Amino acid sequence: MESRAVDTEIILAIVVFGSFVVMYLLEVLAGKMKNSARPKRDAIFTLFGMFGQSMVPGVIIGTLAGMAMLALFPAQSGSFAGSSLWLTAFILFASMEFCHYVIHRYAHEWRWMWKLHRTHHSGMDMNVGLLYRYNIFWLFLLPQPWFGAFAMYTGMYEAYAVAIFATYACNVLTHTAFRWDLYLRAKAPWSEPIWWVIERVITLPDTHHAHHAYGKGAHPNGNYAVSLFIYDVIFGTAKIPNQRQSKFGLPISPRLHWAEEMFWPAIKKPLLPKPAKAAKPSDAATA
Repeated sequence: MESRAVDTEIILAIVVFGSFVVMYLLEVLAGKMKNSARPKRDAIFTLFGMFGQSMVPGVIIGTLAGMAMLALFPAQSGSFAGSSLWLTAFILFASMEFCHYVIHRYAHEWRWMWKLHRTHHSGMDMNVGLLYRYNIFWLFLLPQPWFGAFAMYTGMYEAYAVAIFATYACNVLTHTAFRWDLYLRAKAPWSEPIWWVIERVITLPDTHHAHHAYGKGAHPNGNYAVSLFIYDVIFGTAKIPNQRQSKFGLPISPRLHWAEEMFWPAIKKPLLPKPAKAAKPSDAATA
């Protein structure tokens, strides 16, 4: 049983990392990164997040949750190993999505949680690299690694792998700079009734780009669902703009210190000074 769990984890890691790399390279080759506001900073944040996500959920949370499961439920190891794969995967998927919706929503409504989550929103360009743009302590609040420990302990590793891949695939497709949803809709106007239903059930780039934007067509305090947008529809936090957004990140993004973004509350830094405005030619001539 342990070998099956390990094999499942390895396959999941390869598929997840591979899908990210492929999409990232496609964005680079398509020129989506060439006009990035802060490409080096964003790349460092992405690499930091990838390393942190491999260490925190897999090692720290996995160990702590595994020890807790062993102590609290010593007789339940492998108890769901014979469960229906697809039913169990759906239950895990829907449960993780709901927990993520709630945590994500509170992260925008409670100030202390917002400062943990803010790093994910400070990126000034919309691309798949945002997937790994995290404050290191935010990872402890994500439901997926905790569900993962429970699933592995009770023998639901294949179902968990399916659920995680569904969430991750949606994350890749909604964070990418490619607005594939608007492209497909423009190419097939007859499909609008179908899209009307889809966009109220599943998160699309249209709604998630709006969540990362500010200004026209933005909805940063809403559209919280990772994959199942129907939670936003049910709880009244949905906004479907059906348009592109031009400004991403936060108005204060250029003033945030990198150390606070990565390690708050362990490291606290004041906002950097506002960048000086460049003098207009007319101003220089009259100085």
